[in-house]
Amino acid sequence: MKKKILLPVFFESKDMSGCKVLESDLTVLKLFSFDYLYKNNTTFICYDIFHELENESYANLFYKYAKENVKNKVIEYPMDLFTINSKLENNQYTSLKEFEKDIRLIFCNCYTYNDIKSKEYCSGRILESIFNEKWNEKIILHDRQTRELKRVIRDTDTDDTDDTDKSWKKQCQILEQNKNNLIYRQVIDDGLLIASAYESLVVGNIIPFIEILKTFLLTRSKMSLSSANESMLQAIIESLLPLKYRIPELSLVMDGKKLKGSGRFDYSDIFVLKGIGDIYYISLELKYISLVGLIKNQKAKYGANELENLDKILEKENEEDLLKRPYTYWSKEHKRTNQTTIGEVLNSGISQLESYMNTISKGRVVDYSSSGIFDKRVKIVKSNPNKLKGFVILVIGFCRILWKPVDEVISNYTYNVI
Repeated sequence: MKKKILLPVFFESKDMSGCKVLESDLTVLKLFSFDYLYKNNTTFICYDIFHELENESYANLFYKYAKENVKNKVIEYPMDLFTINSKLENNQYTSLKEFEKDIRLIFCNCYTYNDIKSKEYCSGRILESIFNEKWNEKIILHDRQTRELKRVIRDTDTDDTDDTDKSWKKQCQILEQNKNNLIYRQVIDDGLLIASAYESLVVGNIIPFIEILKTFLLTRSKMSLSSANESMLQAIIESLLPLKYRIPELSLVMDGKKLKGSGRFDYSDIFVLKGIGDIYYISLELKYISLVGLIKNQKAKYGANELENLDKILEKENEEDLLKRPYTYWSKEHKRTNQTTIGEVLNSGISQLESYMNTISKGRVVDYSSSGIFDKRVKIVKSNPNKLKGFVILVIGFCRILWKPVDEVISNYTYNVI
């Protein structure tokens, strides 16, 4: 029987307001061979590095090889980014080594067939330096993911029972019958993309997670811009994290000396648990800026088209100007409309997150007047020091995402889902 691993399946549902949201159900499982998963992860890493290089301004000179650009010389083994992209699209790379060989061939040709003081030579040096940095970062992550994948497969094999073995066989049969089904392939690709983003997050790199969040936001209908809110954002981000490694709305006692309703209780939007070998527990504070609250300050009448146009403008707006934009919102606490700025919302989120992380680091509440975690879903055990890292994620409309880290906090506890 082939090796197997569990992946979440993602589907659309609707929240209380009727908005479409993405959810994941880890009870719905698909089985894949280790070789297949390893190959898909390798392809993803190659694509990731390629697109990072492609977006660099220095890459323009190396996109397409042309004989006339190399005067009086014949390149024995020509290579360019266009060819590498074609090989990626045609699934021709079977290993990271093959991909690296082609990338480095570009630089080798650059230094061999261009003068040392030429624009091409200097651009090649800069681009190679960028590649080396990205390559080393991704290789370390790839090695960790491979070890974790093997561990999960080994543990899964050890835990098999007769009932689950029958389930494996049935699902393997379903997969075999649908191996050429594009929907099944897309599920695999989505699952690997999400797993990789999580792996990056728990080692302190939020950028892949932000990229996949934006991808999911951009799948939403522009007609829903007027009704989009923080609950929508919370649901999407929950769907992008493994079920057993995230705790939404972690209940906290912020100040045990205060009464209920006066600042005693609060909750952290999402607390992300780390796996064996990972570096950080992650606390995420989410903020959503509704375009309605921005456009009200400019126009009395507006519709879906005006909101969509504003969304496109904000995507490219200078961050300094963006943070100064006035924002109007309804305060449930004060039961009135409040006026603020995007920058003030972001700073408020940073202050909240710092307070939450300090409370989480105290472990479980020990008595009525103490502060700490007050949540039955979490098993907390005294341990050697662990690191807590936090990020504020602020989403504006569907096209613009700002994120800010806060200082690390040390905790003498481990946290696990019960």
